[in-house]
Amino acid sequence: MPETSLRPVAVVPLIEGETVRLRPLREDDVPALVENCRDEQARRFVPVPLDYTEDDALTFLRRTVPDGWREGSGHVFAVADPADDVLLGTVGLHAFRATTADVGVNIGPAARGRGVGTAACRLLIDYAVEGLGLRTLYWQAFVGNVASLALARRLGFTLHAELPGFAALRGEPVDVWLLGLSARTGGPEPREKL
Repeated sequence: MPETSLRPVAVVPLIEGETVRLRPLREDDVPALVENCRDEQARRFVPVPLDYTEDDALTFLRRTVPDGWREGSGHVFAVADPADDVLLGTVGLHAFRATTADVGVNIGPAARGRGVGTAACRLLIDYAVEGLGLRTLYWQAFVGNVASLALARRLGFTLHAELPGFAALRGEPVDVWLLGLSARTGGPEPREKL
């Protein structure tokens, strides 16, 4: 028996919204996942292999995502169109700490500019706060990713800092904008002017 078949399976909730659905990733999502991760914006700002393949997608789908749910280290959802259930992107929570986690999102090029990222992240935030009891969410965007910064701000995240060399992308240090959103007040956390 393969090692993964001995591990308990985590139940990924289905979260229905008016314009998007958050659901478990499936094997029929692989072609769209590959296309989304090969997109120039994803290759520039998401830590995925430059030559993202079907094998990369299957490893993500069969190992990385289920292990994250099982171990409590990541809750990744497929973002799908509720009309036809086609994959539009992914959204998730990562880097869980006592009452916080980081938000991550990768919306495919065909779905950008239609409010898909905003709708998916709102559902994810509700799940994080109401379902998991998290009190603060963080958003990291590589400096230069103005679309990610704009999305975070639309969602109510407040810019806290620009951190030089805080992250790595394919082995190279990358500067990061760090934003936060507090559930305690129902809005962004206060911050000092940068």
